[in-house]
Amino acid sequence: NQILTDGWTYFEDAASEDEVQIICNTLKKSGQLPGINKLTPRDLWSAISARKSGAARAQVGSEDIKRPEWAVLTHPNPPTDWPHFLSERVDAPAKYSDLIPEVLLLKRLREVNALIGYTRVEAPEETDDPDERPPMADLCRGVPDWVPATEVHGEGIFLRFSEAQVANWERQSTVQAREAMLRAGHAGWRNARQLDPNKGYPGIRYAMLHTFSHLMIRELALECGYNAASIRERIYANLEGESPMAGILLYTAAADSDGTLGGLVELGKPNNLDRLIRQAIYRATVCSSDPLCSEHNPEQDRSLHAASCHACAFVAETSCERGNRYLDRALLIPTFDSRDAAFFDDMELSNG
Repeated sequence: NQILTDGWTYFEDAASEDEVQIICNTLKKSGQLPGINKLTPRDLWSAISARKSGAARAQVGSEDIKRPEWAVLTHPNPPTDWPHFLSERVDAPAKYSDLIPEVLLLKRLREVNALIGYTRVEAPEETDDPDERPPMADLCRGVPDWVPATEVHGEGIFLRFSEAQVANWERQSTVQAREAMLRAGHAGWRNARQLDPNKGYPGIRYAMLHTFSHLMIRELALECGYNAASIRERIYANLEGESPMAGILLYTAAADSDGTLGGLVELGKPNNLDRLIRQAIYRATVCSSDPLCSEHNPEQDRSLHAASCHACAFVAETSCERGNRYLDRALLIPTFDSRDAAFFDDMELSNG
């Protein structure tokens, strides 16, 4: 629990649940640990005991961390942990409420990045298999007991897509044909790098959400005052586990202790978001590089994107979690080359 982590110095010497009760009462009166009133002494004592015994120190992978993030973002009443996390659930954009039924405005969020090593030429995120990752240079000769890290605060918009709508879309034969093309490009790309072609493919759901995320980043940058390179993404498209994920988080963060100024959150309100989604998909219908862009086949050149390029869907490398890979406009809107695989196919593609 983040509250326990933030207040560990208060609880690390506690020897019983009764002592935890006394500490909690003191903290509530002094207001030194916001959010402590939402936890019971019994729950805190259980967490403290687990932490002291080492049971709470299980290794968490880079992909595993998205599952607890998803659980918080989709919770009916997300927890408040000021000054690190503050959210507000708002109405979905009326025109797209059947496709995107849930919107969460993150008025305050915290991002922590830690440096654990270096690689050259190849990035470690190019493969999910630890055995295939490039060798990493250690920070020091021994095992470090600390690593350099940065903490920034910011704001964001979380959009949850309808699982039923996404699942129905995935079952369409035209979508599956599009996926076969992307998968062939993925296999060719990995074969060229002596990697297992059957591993690492994120799925057609990921490609659709990823492309939508890029279109929204480009649209938000035109409206909110932040440049596109400062807006980042988190794509939630994992089908494993108890509940499948289908959503995106668009956020920006600054090193200043006050975080950012609220422009992104303002654009997440229903009327603004409805207009921005409509404009984003309208702009994507035609690319200035069409028909070359819309006709691009990843299987032919062993690339990891289909109908997408710098003119329509690519964003800065610092914004994208996949290095502008697994993108395809045809999964969202009808293009010159493909008109039947679009997730927004039945939507009015007008700028009005």
